[in-house]
Amino acid sequence: MIKINIKYSVNIKNNIPNKKIIKKWIKNIIKKSIKKTIITIKIVNKKTIKKLNYFYRKKNKKTNILSFSIINPKETNNKLLMGDLVICKSVVEKESKKYYIKIFERWAHIIIHGVLHLMGYSHNNLFNQKKMEKLEIKRMISLGFKNPYFYNTKS
Repeated sequence: MIKINIKYSVNIKNNIPNKKIIKKWIKNIIKKSIKKTIITIKIVNKKTIKKLNYFYRKKNKKTNILSFSIINPKETNNKLLMGDLVICKSVVEKESKKYYIKIFERWAHIIIHGVLHLMGYSHNNLFNQKKMEKLEIKRMISLGFKNPYFYNTKS
């Protein structure tokens, strides 16, 4: 069982997938051995994500997602607290347009990417990056989406 808590810090909630769709994407990636999991997702604006990115990563710029995994996951009421995802709605929308992909396809990729971080995956070097990208591609294709690393961009 996966429990998803979604918190909104944006006024306009259009172009944000509903909890049922998000849960489907997350179930697709979380190992079956992790049966009871809690993930909190917070949808924020550009100002908030930029502040958080600077505070936690010392990068003074906007980003699409930040993942905060719990170092030593704790069980609460027989549920594993996995961590939090903070997603910037406007950055996801901008990237969707930039890469000429459907908005929900971009959301799916960003959420899958974030959950992999919560599971301990990283792209801190080329080996880890390729390993993580391979998993992202596999999960996206299994959900009926395209390979997320073959985007079309404006020149």
